[in-house]
Amino acid sequence: MSTKDSTPQEETQLPSVKIPKEINEVLRVAFDKCVKLIGVGEAQKELGFAAQIISKSPTLQKCNAQSVIDAVVNSSRVGITLNPSLRLAYLVPRKGIATLEISYMGMITILKKSGGCKYIEAFIVYQDEAFQYSPAEGTLTHTIYHATTEAEQKQRKIIGCYSRAVLLTNEVVFCFMPMWEIEKVKRFSEGSDSKWSPWQNWEEEMIKKSVIKRHFKTLVSNAEITEVIEALRIEEENNPLVKSSPKKNMFDFNFEE
Repeated sequence: MSTKDSTPQEETQLPSVKIPKEINEVLRVAFDKCVKLIGVGEAQKELGFAAQIISKSPTLQKCNAQSVIDAVVNSSRVGITLNPSLRLAYLVPRKGIATLEISYMGMITILKKSGGCKYIEAFIVYQDEAFQYSPAEGTLTHTIYHATTEAEQKQRKIIGCYSRAVLLTNEVVFCFMPMWEIEKVKRFSEGSDSKWSPWQNWEEEMIKKSVIKRHFKTLVSNAEITEVIEALRIEEENNPLVKSSPKKNMFDFNFEE
């Protein structure tokens, strides 16, 4: 997304979608901020997507006004579209607060745009599949099995997830997380049991996102990449760890880091 010059007249051209007047005013504020980041044309597209999403969600319409502005603007900050068909990011209501939830595909898009790698994808591993991973040798083999019916698929047990990245040097690197580790990430993510939580609505995406997020941090070496820094900041704000006070021991790891 490129920043373009704009005029006050252009900036007032918001999409026509039936939403409450107050929300329309909120989106107008967000629009003005987005114009400064991505230009009028792109801002009009993104606010159109935002208006469509919010118009279909009474819960989002009741969210704190400033949080709606921040969530929409954050998508422009990281260069991720809210286009529902691409599923790169979502506007998610959480306890009266609207948040920008970046999907695992969105994380991949940001990583590739940042120059961290040429290609990256995540794959879920099931118990009935042939799978071997050697971190020391950097090798991984996985024979994917496709269930023949939906009923069979629902009975399958997930044992973990891995990401495969092709670096700019054409080197292939892997990152694997066993399911118990992913479950710990989920368990310690605040609000993961809420009906609005992505863990409840898009579990497979969140499983993939957990490993992509871990791989994400190891692949990006240029700490000056604004979009990457912003995406990680948003992730930490949206998925805070549940505060608990059990005694810590040598086995207590923070798997979100």
